[in-house]
Amino acid sequence: MTQAPILQANRRPLRGLPLLGVALLCGPALWRPAAAQAADRGAVFDANCSMCHQLGAAGVPGQFPRLAGRAGRIAATAAGKGYLERAVLFGMMGNITVDGAAIAGGVMPSFSSLSDQDLAEALNYITSLDASGTLHWKGALFKPADIAGVRAGKPLSPMQVHQLRAAAIGKARP
Repeated sequence: MTQAPILQANRRPLRGLPLLGVALLCGPALWRPAAAQAADRGAVFDANCSMCHQLGAAGVPGQFPRLAGRAGRIAATAAGKGYLERAVLFGMMGNITVDGAAIAGGVMPSFSSLSDQDLAEALNYITSLDASGTLHWKGALFKPADIAGVRAGKPLSPMQVHQLRAAAIGKARP
């Protein structure tokens, strides 16, 4: 009869142990420095898009368009936001001019194999970059549900996406 109270007394401290373990595992993620959080914001872009658009979305004049400082201006309108969503999902093909440099026969592949979450993260990252490639986080302009909605709609050809670009950007050509 004396064993039951002893076992019960010994079990009480163990109840808090799993909670302590979770706190120790998750705690560092909750209090990460801003620089580490900023690096994470660009992880999807860096892994999938930077091979062409370069780190910090700087682009390569005449070959791959600069996105830094431009994507945020494009996404400022509904037409521009819709164009960017479709560009990452369906790709784009056609001649464009960026920063005064012609990109002839440009082809951007579809990234529809990425998740809606990943595509939203990449778009949110590039729309938060200034012209120098410095991140000024503006929040989640693109949500996974937005990407899912476009994905569920009518698929476009890369040339149709190119036509959307002209309508979204207009003569200002950011």
